[in-house]
Amino acid sequence: MKNWLLPIALSSLLLGCSTTQNTELKELRAEVEKLRAIQQQVAVRVGLAELVKPDTLPLSNEGKWIGDKNASIVMIEYTDLHCPYCKKFQQEIWPEFKSKFVDSGEVAVLARELPLTKLHPKSGYAAVVLRCANKQGQYEGVKDKLFELGSNIVTDSLKEIATDFNLDETVFNACLEDKSVHAEVSRSITDAQLLGLDGTPSFVIGKQKDGILEDYQIVIGGGFDKLSAAINSLK
Repeated sequence: MKNWLLPIALSSLLLGCSTTQNTELKELRAEVEKLRAIQQQVAVRVGLAELVKPDTLPLSNEGKWIGDKNASIVMIEYTDLHCPYCKKFQQEIWPEFKSKFVDSGEVAVLARELPLTKLHPKSGYAAVVLRCANKQGQYEGVKDKLFELGSNIVTDSLKEIATDFNLDETVFNACLEDKSVHAEVSRSITDAQLLGLDGTPSFVIGKQKDGILEDYQIVIGGGFDKLSAAINSLK
């Protein structure tokens, strides 16, 4: 990471430390991470996200993994379920991409959300709906359904989804109200913003090593040729 804003040279503080200082070191690291996070957020707000973009990314389980999680190449997808370009990717490009790269075990996909609520006010709620359906083992079919519904999603749509995909409606409804699920979507948005992403669909493609994404590049728009080129450059 380009820590041009960071006022502490952490490495110089760690030299010569004894085991009795482990607690202090952990606290110091935690404070530095908090400071780094604040600096990243400030940079994003003033349009300088590129300057604090991390060199590597941790791969979490907050999202839907599709394919072999141990694949050497990982693509993180950020989508808005009410974005017409995301819908086009899902319907026209994803089937071929999945067949060629994911089903073959070459690429794993971590699908996350970036609802652009200023443009699509209901897209954040749609993201929560998809998360809750996924918790009951239903993802891709519900994702297709949400793209079909778009901004026309209403309360009755949720009952229809629960019925069509054999969801436990009580569990589903409780999940929709669960603040921890809302927080998952919020973290997805924050992670995307810290990478400077402000449009969808956006993709982050890199090499996976010990749960870390390295040598990554960002592809905006989701064209099959652009995604293929990014993947081939990592081989």
